Amino acid sequence: MVRAKLFPFASSILPALALVSLTVAGPAQAAPTGTGCTDKSDAGTATAKFKPYGEHLLVTDNSKDGHSAIGHVQITWGSATHYWYWNRDGAGTTRDVNLSYKEGRSIFVGAYTGDWSGSATKGIDHSSNTVIPTCRATA
Repeated sequence: MVRAKLFPFASSILPALALVSLTVAGPAQAAPTGTGCTDKSDAGTATAKFKPYGEHLLVTDNSKDGHSAIGHVQITWGSATHYWYWNRDGAGTTRDVNLSYKEGRSIFVGAYTGDWSGSATKGIDHSSNTVIPTCRATA
């Protein structure tokens, strides 16, 4: 009974401290940064969507037209660098490409169609999207 006399309010404080420790503990997660962007090919048969948190490019084939969907990423620092990501899995599928860019990097995103010809840059129908680079995102 000595404890009860020395710390009469301990029974009301300890549950509160336990609650505070539960809400404070846990893995820290960074807040999402950057801005996303979605572009479609001119006919809407391909979609490229950049998601800044985790830096993912989603390339979706929207049409059973026999062509592949292609996601295009242009990064500019000094001179422009172009990357082409193909989704050759057919209509109704989405390819999730996990990218890695320095935070705050500006990129342009585009969606095209094409027919795979053995390399990332061959077989692209550049006329399938004539409004690039208006879809700007930030990693």
